[in-house]
Amino acid sequence: MIMKKQLMAMVGVTLLAGCAWGGEIKVTVAPEIAQSAYDIEYMYVSDLVKPRMHRPEAKRETINAENGKFTIKTAPGEMARYIIPVSDQEYILIYAEGDDQVDVNITDLNPAKYTMTGTPLVEGISYMESQTSKLMSDFQKLKDNGEVTEEAVKKAQSDYNKIYTDYAETHPDSPAVPYALMQMEGQDFTTTYNSLSEQAKKSPLMPMIESQKKYVERKLTAEKRMAELQSGTLDAPDFTFRDIEGKNVSLSDFKGKWVIIDFWGTWCPWCIKGFPELKEAYKEYSGKLEILGVACNDPYDKWVAGVKKYDLPWVNVYNPEEGGGQVLEDYAVEGFPTKVIVSPEGKVVNVTSGHVPEFFEKLKELIK
Repeated sequence: MIMKKQLMAMVGVTLLAGCAWGGEIKVTVAPEIAQSAYDIEYMYVSDLVKPRMHRPEAKRETINAENGKFTIKTAPGEMARYIIPVSDQEYILIYAEGDDQVDVNITDLNPAKYTMTGTPLVEGISYMESQTSKLMSDFQKLKDNGEVTEEAVKKAQSDYNKIYTDYAETHPDSPAVPYALMQMEGQDFTTTYNSLSEQAKKSPLMPMIESQKKYVERKLTAEKRMAELQSGTLDAPDFTFRDIEGKNVSLSDFKGKWVIIDFWGTWCPWCIKGFPELKEAYKEYSGKLEILGVACNDPYDKWVAGVKKYDLPWVNVYNPEEGGGQVLEDYAVEGFPTKVIVSPEGKVVNVTSGHVPEFFEKLKELIK
């Protein structure tokens, strides 16, 4: 996918129309694409960077639009991120502080085309997003004409990355440079981060960048670790957690059987989507295979309720470590679900991230 933005879990305070706060986000949508109402979500940047387990519940408000126009009263105080879904697949991000006056003009959808004015931050973001919107429009035309090739995909991805690296290079003191950084990965991120100006570091988005920096560093380490794990020569790192009855369970308890370690969480829809296939495999290879579900980044009570709700018949343990801890580093877990196949000899023979049907073909190949 060209666009790498992902909606994170939302937190915040209800947007109360009519409150005596100083700031406003005035939104105008072209009549031909306007909706009668919009479901707005927002959260403070300081909450955005908190571990999942410590984020408050999301708050939403539906705001009615008149002739495509509506106003969002900004939350008081610090920087917050607002999300306006404008179609089933498109949404707009707006960053504003309590007294900011921001105007948003949405002219098209799929991809979304819009401009933002009012603060140097939103104007910088608007400039970058206008360029990515054009890039996506051109790529969509290639798809519609059946002209998408591997080379076209690579070029589009390269052009996409260049929009953000060029902005950071040509606008070094802009408060929007951290937003450009948020779209980068790997070496591009590291190079740009190391060259940040003192003025750019004052941007209210910097807490998100410091959080992302840790993620990038972990990912680079994880990629190296993943290559080692996929070699099939490493012993599976042992770990011990408690099950629902409070008994200690270790991976080494299952030596002599094939084991699937399923790193999951009740908050992860793709983890849950994979349960039916896991149950089929558990039944098909009964006696040869054990599944060890390791719940991560979950409140304890939600984990217990989830095991019962989804009727998980295998061994389930709770990982209490904030952020996942050492076990996620040992197994190079960067996304959920992650499934690890361990041989009867205790060797890691496969690591698969995400809900991938081919995983079960690999399991069948290994066991038989």
